[in-house]
Amino acid sequence: MPAAESQLDRIQQHHLARFQAMGLAARPMPDGRSLLVSLPAGPAPFESIAGPIAVDRIVFATVGGDRIKCLRPRPLFELPMLDIRDCGNPSAIEAAVRRAFRERMQALRAVALRLGELGLETEPNATGTLLGFPLSGESPATEILIDADQRVILPSAGSLSGLPLASPRERVCEIPESLSSAADLECLVAAQIDAAKRSARKRQAAQRARPAPSETRSASASSRPTALHSIKSRHHPKVLLVGSSLVGDESLRQELKRQGYRTATARSETEALMRLASMTPDLVVSEYALGRSDGATLVQATRSLAGIEGIPVVLLDDSSHESRKAAARAVGAAGYVILPPEKQRFVARLGRLVDESKKRRFTRYPGRFSARLAGLPSPCVATEVGRGGVFIATDAELDLHSAMTCELTLPEIRRALRFEGQVLYRAESQGALPGLGLRFSAISAEDEAALIEYLTRLESRRR
Repeated sequence: MPAAESQLDRIQQHHLARFQAMGLAARPMPDGRSLLVSLPAGPAPFESIAGPIAVDRIVFATVGGDRIKCLRPRPLFELPMLDIRDCGNPSAIEAAVRRAFRERMQALRAVALRLGELGLETEPNATGTLLGFPLSGESPATEILIDADQRVILPSAGSLSGLPLASPRERVCEIPESLSSAADLECLVAAQIDAAKRSARKRQAAQRARPAPSETRSASASSRPTALHSIKSRHHPKVLLVGSSLVGDESLRQELKRQGYRTATARSETEALMRLASMTPDLVVSEYALGRSDGATLVQATRSLAGIEGIPVVLLDDSSHESRKAAARAVGAAGYVILPPEKQRFVARLGRLVDESKKRRFTRYPGRFSARLAGLPSPCVATEVGRGGVFIATDAELDLHSAMTCELTLPEIRRALRFEGQVLYRAESQGALPGLGLRFSAISAEDEAALIEYLTRLESRRR
């Protein structure tokens, strides 16, 4: 028996032989408890509510004994798990998938009709398998989604972007049968978003209030990954201080350290951009007057940096200047503060800014990156990587804010990066692969510079 097959339990070994007898390509998933199977599809398109979808191949994973979960193409991901115990050949499996898709679309059309009668206009999403509508008060690009089970799916973008929700279930709410108008639904969704934000911010506040671990092991100092663990870790945000006065302000730096921040410094805009080319802070605090440059110009310059084009920049001025305040607002500065601020209150305000995810827009780049979580016997795959962290597809179960060591291999440069990560969120359903969103807690300067160089290459190709 091949080595890969020997890792499978008896049920999956049986299914592997079954699919191979059908002539289908099948291979074990990294966990050894399921198979990934590729099924060629017939020429007839799948009819979604947005129109026909051409599908030449269906990729699914086995779940337990006789069920499958469709993974690709993306429109089929919304289907529930399907029972294929009575399917004796590829055509029967395809027929089961098509039947489930038709039923799903019929249910979705019925939901659209009901909402239309209530006065809510919806549009199919990009895959044609969900309904979408904009919500008053949110960005026009932020879309509320509704599935065929009459559930509202709150967006991870907009005001919930980056917030550490305890579970994906916090982003889902049922549409009650008693709903009488579109306005009622909008109120329900807005209330759910507010409740999720309050819950997430309470968790963030509680996390900041916890004492820091007595010892934090640097990723650069470790010779090998430590065992997978669920120890709660505290995130220590990194602040870049820009300007000669801020660099020399020892009392500010001590207050930042006391409240759990790490600091980096730069005396000018040029030096700040050099630092940002090789490190990623959580935010930037800069003097407005920077010699030959100014804070508004610095904010604009950060917008062209790959991966952190929305990093929050707070500008400090020695006295109030309406023209400077207007310039700061025009370029999208996160704040314009008049010196001298009271240090303790000012740093506390920075903490709230770090937690306000709508002011943080770190780009996530999709791909397939080989990864390994310390303590897991098999490697896994990272499906997104950015300057703030990574998303790793895995069924490992860890609490939010748990600490772990991870190793990530970047293609092309063939470099393995090792870092300490913190579980920021879990994705278990609603269109996302099961896995963990990790943000970087500690990474060596060399590895961070290599990561940023790689992401800069990706960004240049996108343009």
